Amino acid sequence: MSISEHHHHHHDVAHGQSHDYAKANKAYFNSSDVVTELDDHPVFVEFANTVGAALRDTYPFDPNSSTALDFACGTGLSTRSYAPYVKSVLGVDISQKMLDQYIRQAHAKGLADKMSCVCTELKGVEGELDGAKFDVVTCVMAYHHFGSVPEITSILVRFLKPNGMLVVVDIEAPSIPGKAPTDVNSLVVEGLQDLDHVAHKRGFKITEMKELFEGAGLVSFDMKHLTHVKVEGKFEVDTFLAVGFRPGEK
Repeated sequence: MSISEHHHHHHDVAHGQSHDYAKANKAYFNSSDVVTELDDHPVFVEFANTVGAALRDTYPFDPNSSTALDFACGTGLSTRSYAPYVKSVLGVDISQKMLDQYIRQAHAKGLADKMSCVCTELKGVEGELDGAKFDVVTCVMAYHHFGSVPEITSILVRFLKPNGMLVVVDIEAPSIPGKAPTDVNSLVVEGLQDLDHVAHKRGFKITEMKELFEGAGLVSFDMKHLTHVKVEGKFEVDTFLAVGFRPGEK
């Protein structure tokens, strides 16, 4: 999911569905035109480019061999930021409307030979995605919408090859060490409290992400501040990039 989808996802979906986040997300994104209209918004494109650059600094992509899975990919804004540097990337999302835009943009940007997608909700059962394993699994600006992040993390790890890397980009909690929150950032994150379908309303602390990754069996955890994102009159957040690796085979 891109940063543009992250913001507009925060509108009320349907009261009473607050504990079925997947259903609420699917309903909203299949009925909204807002996200596709913002897919080329300069702030969001800049953010996606920052994500792509950070990924390339973190992992030695090989355009002839590296395979990637972008989970909750939305319209593929973040997917496109690193697609040129991999052999192939599979986008997964529960909204077909978002994936229709993903496909349109892949063709428009000349990346259709590298970018494919599938509309499904991963459950962690045997045989999903035809048993495919990937060098890199990414999830951008979607974690704070998931009802159970330990479950999602464990599911994503299943799709990693040995020594494969999981990357999560999301909202920094105000108390991340060494990063003093601004008053504005604290208020914006605090404001998520009123949005029933946002599961994690204060972002994530480094200790939380470390526990999530290590609990799913990942090693060599690292997390760093990524960038500050601001759209005038709409939202302002600090973001992080967290990585972990699936251990190699003994």
